[in-house]
Amino acid sequence: MNLATRARRTFKIGWTAAWVWSLYKVPAFGRRITGRPPRPESELSPTHARAANHILALALDLRGVMIKMCQAVATRSDMFPKEFIERLKQCHDAVPPKPFDVVRSVVEQELGKPLDAVFADFDEQPIASASLAQVHRAKLHDGREVAVKVQYPDIEDIMHTDLANMRRVCRIYEYFDPQPLALLPLLTELTTHLSYELDFVREADCAERVRDLFADDEHVKIPEMIREWSSTRVLVMELVSGMKITDKDALVAAGLDPANVLQDLMHIYVRMILAAGFFQADPHPGNLFVTPAGEVVVLDFGLSKELPDGFGLGLFELMFSLMTFNEQAMLRAFDELGFRSKSGDNSTFLAIARRMIDRSDTGSFEGEFTEDMTDELFEAIREDPVAEVPTDFVLVARVFSLLSGIGHTLGSRANVLQAMSGAPAS
Repeated sequence: MNLATRARRTFKIGWTAAWVWSLYKVPAFGRRITGRPPRPESELSPTHARAANHILALALDLRGVMIKMCQAVATRSDMFPKEFIERLKQCHDAVPPKPFDVVRSVVEQELGKPLDAVFADFDEQPIASASLAQVHRAKLHDGREVAVKVQYPDIEDIMHTDLANMRRVCRIYEYFDPQPLALLPLLTELTTHLSYELDFVREADCAERVRDLFADDEHVKIPEMIREWSSTRVLVMELVSGMKITDKDALVAAGLDPANVLQDLMHIYVRMILAAGFFQADPHPGNLFVTPAGEVVVLDFGLSKELPDGFGLGLFELMFSLMTFNEQAMLRAFDELGFRSKSGDNSTFLAIARRMIDRSDTGSFEGEFTEDMTDELFEAIREDPVAEVPTDFVLVARVFSLLSGIGHTLGSRANVLQAMSGAPAS
């Protein structure tokens, strides 16, 4: 990335940051000098929406890391207003592909051979594109159909430039006006996740680890990684086709019961999270397919996470304590999962748990982490902030919330406890 490009990105990030800051601080200053009280949160919704729209526009302009930043913000309902979450979720679907010449150049540079020396056929139009890479259908000379994931050029330089700019903005914000949101820790977390996602060798390792975990399970399909034609920036894997997991009509037409498909999906994630302590942390419908034989296909292991020892047991205990509302067990589970209160008084977690349960579909916890429940959890944390919300719990809660959404699309329930017992979903 040349100096002019770096300067352009720095200017645009700085300008947007200043504009968003002024949206909140100029009115606040005017109210202060006229003796009026600060605006309550209930009146800030239009301001949040305008700020989120400007940040979204910046991300769609600069793409790359800014898209990932917005995607990260959109998963943190515990930290950001709902207006940010709703608008920035668009970044998951708003990434146009790079031209084929760019893709060809990266593949040939990484593999050290002309494209046609490795592939008998290579489709110029991608089958998927995202913020850091895009995927093309291809065929090896031995006849194997493969999917080729290609990382965009200069993305690592862009990552360092944009993260440095965002870190600078956060430090300036906090120097002049201490922020109620821990933005710098979020950036540190994003930096770690990006380093994972930019290393395709690590992604292949993670995919093979999960593939080995389900080697004896005929209901699960993890594509084989083709190591001899992969590198840090190019990942070649077995091409597996299927129906989108949320396409209920296609599942029924193929003779599959959507409730059984959902049960298999839930079993996959329960086994990864609660048993193996290692999971693919991005189960949106674009990464999940179903073969005509009924196998659930899991793709994209760039964001895979190792959970700390004892996490599965803590989550298991939390679920049972929520079901029975056993307060002592609940407090113990929150502590084991890494929640810490600002005052040292953990009774705030009981109030949060009550709010979550009240937002469940039945008014009681029966094993399903619905989107409403997780939204209520994060809303409660924003209103009565705790000193530390473990990132692992946020990721796992988001995963189960996404699975719940898939379940509702299929007309069933994504029940964690039923998946553990092997009982059919209802």
